[in-house]
Amino acid sequence: MYNRITLGMGWRAMTLALSAWVLAMAATPAAAQPAYASAAVPVGDVTLRVESSVSEKDMLDVGLVIFDAGIPIDEASHSMLGIFPEIRKAEAKFMPVLLRQVLLQSNAWGVVRVLPDEQNSTELMVTGKIRESNGTSLVLEVEAWDATGRQWLDKTYSDTTTDRDYPGTEGSDPFIDMYRKIANDLLAFRQGLNARELGVIREVALLRYAASLSEDAFGSYLQRSPEGIYSVVRLPAENDPMLVRVERIRDQEHLFIDTVDEQYVTLYEDMAATYNLWRQYGREQALYQQDYEERAQTKERIGRRGTFVAMEQTYNTYKQIKIQEQDLDEMATGFNNEVAPTVMEASGRVFRLSGGLDAQYNEWRTILREIFALETGLPPAS
Repeated sequence: MYNRITLGMGWRAMTLALSAWVLAMAATPAAAQPAYASAAVPVGDVTLRVESSVSEKDMLDVGLVIFDAGIPIDEASHSMLGIFPEIRKAEAKFMPVLLRQVLLQSNAWGVVRVLPDEQNSTELMVTGKIRESNGTSLVLEVEAWDATGRQWLDKTYSDTTTDRDYPGTEGSDPFIDMYRKIANDLLAFRQGLNARELGVIREVALLRYAASLSEDAFGSYLQRSPEGIYSVVRLPAENDPMLVRVERIRDQEHLFIDTVDEQYVTLYEDMAATYNLWRQYGREQALYQQDYEERAQTKERIGRRGTFVAMEQTYNTYKQIKIQEQDLDEMATGFNNEVAPTVMEASGRVFRLSGGLDAQYNEWRTILREIFALETGLPPAS
């Protein structure tokens, strides 16, 4: 089926995945857990700042690039760090969608899209890297730049959960405060820019995209400083037919991105409930491991029959079985890495894109650049 991107691993693969993850978490000593929080911004309880009214000309479009999963190359370290690669890869797609929703709730931005990879011509581009992710804590490195090359954000955020974060209410996330904090920081920077500065960002974004189609035609409109900051040297004439073509090609590129973006949202919706349950179980495992280590120091390795410790052990065993047996199908839908072909139309022709999302996106951009070159007679940008 075209235009349908789903995430699932299959019954046997997911069973092995969960078992391996549980064993890894239980076997990981507390000292081996990564300690990124010391350099991170603890977010605490955060209220999202919402714009009551903002002019459309002051809104910027935002591109949220799929996060770097932060998986070490050394496979031997995965177990020690409590990382299961396939699940972490799915989280890298899940988290930008949640940030997208929070940004839209702030009523402060234009179109907010989740992107398969970086687009330097995006008015505001946000990237992230997962440093730590489990049911207890989340640590993200987040950076943001506008199209002029100005950096808005370069921070490491950390958040920890409490009992009241689980189970989350419908539509919430145990780490929602972190996403609100990121959104608030981006909004605070934008509010420090005046209308002219915001207008320049939009102009540069369009001209950088135009130059990516034809450097010969549009490269002279911009200059770049030694620090990597772009500025406008001159603007095309109003209603310049060449620029009209550029905007049409860009709209067709955005059409593909919007198609992909819808699938990321579907992934998020399919995955959220079970993913939160999985993280809740991970937090319970971590608390149990901490309690076990404390009891081990006092030689109380096994809870006495009928005690709270014994009941907790029984409950955790039961919860593990329930996740594997009752929620496996839903989780399989959420963690599938297969990508279906996408069908797109441009200039009266139909194109069938295949491969991974990055490959499809690059293929579509190549097609659009070839169409632009044919229509204008200009050499395509290298």
